[in-house]
Amino acid sequence: MNKTVANALRSTAVLTAIAVVCVGLLAVCNMFFPKYKPNLDAATAALVNSVCPTGQSDADAYEKGFITMLADADYGASLEDYNKTNKDKKASILAVYGEPKGLNAGAYVVECSADGRDGEIVILIAYRDGGAIGAAVKKQGESFWGKVPENLFEVIGSGKVDLLEEFGSTGATVTLSAIERAVKLSAEFALEYNTAIRKAISKLSTEAGL
Repeated sequence: MNKTVANALRSTAVLTAIAVVCVGLLAVCNMFFPKYKPNLDAATAALVNSVCPTGQSDADAYEKGFITMLADADYGASLEDYNKTNKDKKASILAVYGEPKGLNAGAYVVECSADGRDGEIVILIAYRDGGAIGAAVKKQGESFWGKVPENLFEVIGSGKVDLLEEFGSTGATVTLSAIERAVKLSAEFALEYNTAIRKAISKLSTEAGL
């Protein structure tokens, strides 16, 4: 075996070992740091209540049915299929929370996400009659989050979606771009499913005797 072949085999062995280690590390990460899944817990309900006020305390809004997490079937959609169809937009719709009663009865909150510089950024955006009325971040781990404009979520809540154009250079372009992608997909989703979601929420209200 000549030296060239030996070096090639050695390089192949090293690359194989590295690949095995990477796969192992990924498996461990998935085991101890499972992929984020949306759910309606007390913390989420409090955030929903902040961007789309029910007129109740966070505890009452959560415990007394002022906020509910809608199933895909409630409004005739499949979020998995929707996200696959819009894969090129590099953002996802994760969940929809409805408010069957309270100050903003009939309104809903879309949970959306996109990958930023340092991982997934999860945003909540509230809609009433198809228009945005509030927004907040639910999850982020961005290194340059401190450079995100202070009034970013106020602007999102006003219905604006072209955030890079709105704010220009901020020092957090990658983060802002990710948020913009999520916001734009959320707006498109709300436009497409607004009527169906509102009907679903109205049905919940009727079933609850409200």
